[in-house]
Amino acid sequence: MQPSNPTDLPLDTLAVMAIEGDRDAETRLAEALRVRFLGVVKHRVRADDQEDVVQEAMRIVHGELAKRPVMRQTLAWGFAILRNVVGNYYQKKRVLDRGEVFNDRLHSGIGDKTESGAMGTYSVTHELFMAETSQLVKEAIAILAERTPRCGIIFQRILESLDLGGGPQEISNRVMADLQKEIPDISRSALYVALHRCRERLRVILDELIDR
Repeated sequence: MQPSNPTDLPLDTLAVMAIEGDRDAETRLAEALRVRFLGVVKHRVRADDQEDVVQEAMRIVHGELAKRPVMRQTLAWGFAILRNVVGNYYQKKRVLDRGEVFNDRLHSGIGDKTESGAMGTYSVTHELFMAETSQLVKEAIAILAERTPRCGIIFQRILESLDLGGGPQEISNRVMADLQKEIPDISRSALYVALHRCRERLRVILDELIDR
């Protein structure tokens, strides 16, 4: 297979190219994820351990990438892996601080389950990670609203509708009804096009915030 030039391609595209055997795309994907992982890890893992945590997350990404049924939301998937690795790091650190033996096999799974079958959590560490991630998204949306007010309105209405709950169709219809009060000329097809563009702009802002 001829190597392509994946510069500036979306991570989802790079992921597809990587599992199809494009080594250049695989390298670019790994570099892109590693930079983003480091941007997150530097805020929650001590400096001496940051590289080890990122390398462990990258090891899992490399091993699990081809097993994914759909190559979408690659960054979110990667962050989920990183979240588990960071949680594993703190879990191991707490156990070792108590002088107990740590069983890596019991703590290293992606989405470990408790005996009751519920997804395991990492207590305060997990909650802090999710809270800071949510805050990062809110900050990115605020910046997006300043740069592109129309995108800000769209995302704000989506978040409000999600908070109210309901099924996908109910949430979508509510967003559409609310938006038509503020943007009368918007159609459902125009919304989908605008949402795609707004997502790309939001992704750029998130990258800027992670790298700061």
